[in-house]
Amino acid sequence: MKLLSGAFGSWRPRAVLSPRIETGRLILRPLEPDDAEAVAVYLGDVEVARWLVRVPHPFTVDDATDFIAQCCTTASLGTATTLGLTLRGDDRARVRGIVALHSLDTRPEIGFWLGRPFWGHGLMSEAVDATLTWAYAHLDVDAIAAGAFQGNIASLTIQARQGFEVIGVSRRPSLIEERLLDHVDTCLTRARHAARPWRP
Repeated sequence: MKLLSGAFGSWRPRAVLSPRIETGRLILRPLEPDDAEAVAVYLGDVEVARWLVRVPHPFTVDDATDFIAQCCTTASLGTATTLGLTLRGDDRARVRGIVALHSLDTRPEIGFWLGRPFWGHGLMSEAVDATLTWAYAHLDVDAIAAGAFQGNIASLTIQARQGFEVIGVSRRPSLIEERLLDHVDTCLTRARHAARPWRP
C-alpha cells in the first residue's frame, strides 16, 4: 500500500487527550507521577527496552519521572496521549505497560510496550484494539502509523491482527544499540479499521 501525500490528514483535535478506556481485563488511563517506579522497573528490563527507539539503558526512576512529565505536556498541547495499562482487580492499579498515540498534529503514530511478566496473554492486543477504536471514534485522523524494529515479531504480529499493512522499511536509531537499525513501517487507515471483519 502506498501512502499519498496528505494521507494522514490535517490535525483538528476533537477530544481531550486524557481518556480512560476500559476493556474486559484492562483499564487504560493517563500516566501519573506515582507511576514512575513501575515504568522504570519494566523499561529497565533490556528485553523490553531493546525494541524501543527512544529508551536508554539503564532506565532510571528519574528518567521515568521526566518521561511522565513530558507525556502530560504533550497531552495538554493536544499532540499526543500516553496511557498506562493496568489490570482490572489490581488494587494498587500499577502500570504494566503503555500505549501511546503521538505526533497527532503531523503524522499520527501508535507505539506500545508491555512488562515482560505479562507477555503471552493477549493483553497488549486487547489494549491496542481498544486504543485504536477510541482514536478513530474521537480523533480527526485518517490513518495511524506504527512499526517495529526488524525481528520484533510480537509487535508486528499485534499490528497485523489489527489490520496494519507494511508500507516499507526505514532506518531508525536505537539508543541501546547506539546505531541505526532496520525498522518495518506499517499503517492502518480509518477505512481499513472500519471494514475489518476480524477481532484480536
